[in-house]
Amino acid sequence: MKCRVFDREATPDREWRVSFDHIMSVTVGGLTVGMIYALIALGYTMVYGVLKFINFAHGEVFTVGGYVAAFTLLSLGIDQNSSWTLVAGAVALALLAAVLVPMMLGFLIERIAYRPLRGRSRIIPLLSAIGVSIVLQQLIIIVFGPKPVTIPTLALSSMTVSIFGVNVRVLALVIIGVSAALMIGLTYLVKSTRIGKAMRATSQDMEAAEMMGIDTNRTIAFTFLVGSALAGIGGLLVVMYYGSLKYDAGFLYGLKAFTSAVLGGIGNIPGAVVGAIVLGMTETYGVSVDLGFLAWFVLAGLVFGLYVQMVRAPRRRLAHVSGDRRTPDYERSIMNVYRLAPYHGIKTLLSERTDALVSVSAAHGVRLMAGNVFLAVVTAVMFVNGSVRLDTRWQPVIAFVVLMVILMFRPSGILGEAVTEKV
Repeated sequence: MKCRVFDREATPDREWRVSFDHIMSVTVGGLTVGMIYALIALGYTMVYGVLKFINFAHGEVFTVGGYVAAFTLLSLGIDQNSSWTLVAGAVALALLAAVLVPMMLGFLIERIAYRPLRGRSRIIPLLSAIGVSIVLQQLIIIVFGPKPVTIPTLALSSMTVSIFGVNVRVLALVIIGVSAALMIGLTYLVKSTRIGKAMRATSQDMEAAEMMGIDTNRTIAFTFLVGSALAGIGGLLVVMYYGSLKYDAGFLYGLKAFTSAVLGGIGNIPGAVVGAIVLGMTETYGVSVDLGFLAWFVLAGLVFGLYVQMVRAPRRRLAHVSGDRRTPDYERSIMNVYRLAPYHGIKTLLSERTDALVSVSAAHGVRLMAGNVFLAVVTAVMFVNGSVRLDTRWQPVIAFVVLMVILMFRPSGILGEAVTEKV
């Protein structure tokens, strides 16, 4: 049984319909893309959690993993007619190469480009990371050439399986399953193993960890090894899923993965996964269904945003008020800067600061109001242009808008630790 969806039909009036098949395929595609982003995002969030800086060369490590895997498959001469035994052996060797080479590369990057700069101003390792990214991209061109690497279509890449009557690519399910298993394994590694505890201790206080006998250099190097291995596996999965990879693909994938890490809460491993899935699903739905269908999701976000502004935020703010100051008039002043932000919130910000908590609440209320106004405008525009479908070139814009809106309501990210505002 099919329900109405938005899928363009070749009819004279060019009506749009959406089928369950289309929604199912878009959902699986979004999960697949999100899981690939998550594998790369974990490297960003792990390094930030330990060293508190962004490794912008991580995207190129992902590209190297994909290129090494692709050339391994090409050198073994497999194609669509190859036997399953040969394909399985070739993929296993490609996986091994996609793990070992990025791990060695990540180790060298940490040892040569970052370790000598540890303890310096954060801008210095950041500039070093950008420099390493540029050097690696040029090395990829020198070693592999400027043309995209393309692998033959394998039987696994074209196989489909029926789920609820919908044909889904087997490789997409493999990517989702493998990525989920790797993330569960990483969570266990960090939470339950000796080296994982050392990573958490180094993240909290490096000097104290060293005083307790933890080899922080070894721990940081291990963090880079794990993050680089995950990025390399992501490169292999992208090559097998799309069939090709370009030398500069790491820039865009790295940017999306970094966005996912920030979206979920930078430094938070489950947050990076959640942020990546949200970003992958949003990007895929944003260019796969029409604006009229998407408008209902944005409207739901607006309703939740109004709940946060009108109910949740003022209640949480009042919970921090001591009993001797919590008078009806003071409670009303806090409520008003949230619920009547266009007047009381802006008026409080423009007037002389007399109460720190009220001023901070006013700034928060105005920020929430701006987010809700933006969502209301976007919802109206989407409903007015309900039959329009965005081009794939809008995906980076969609990613930026989602990041901006979520950070308006939760600056620390979806699962990030709340940051106490200065009063």
